[in-house]
Amino acid sequence: MIEKKILFVDDEESQRDIMRRVLRKMGYSVTLSSGPVEALEILKKEYFPLIITDLSMPGMDGTKLCKRIRSKNQNSIIYALSGFIESYQAEKLEEVGFDGYLRKPATTATIKQAVDGAFDKLQRLSS
Repeated sequence: MIEKKILFVDDEESQRDIMRRVLRKMGYSVTLSSGPVEALEILKKEYFPLIITDLSMPGMDGTKLCKRIRSKNQNSIIYALSGFIESYQAEKLEEVGFDGYLRKPATTATIKQAVDGAFDKLQRLSS
């Protein structure tokens, strides 16, 4: 059984709070990170089956974070989250290692579908 743990990375505190509430209501354990550097430190100590990261953050953007994670971890599913997803183009996101993306503001139904789908996929792969 895959542990239902999610790492959520976003520099906006309000986004972190919203996602924490939404994901916890769905029964997931959520760890929050305020940026890529902190996320990489967390990932050194703990494995997360699903990582959701904002794309536009100061210092290191979400695509660079994804590349860094992928260099050490091929097993987690990584989703991009952005209000400007079109400017990144889905193909480019896939090239850097993202498994999917969510547009801000994402509805609860969209988040549930994406997250449940990720854990269903992980469960199938582990069987």
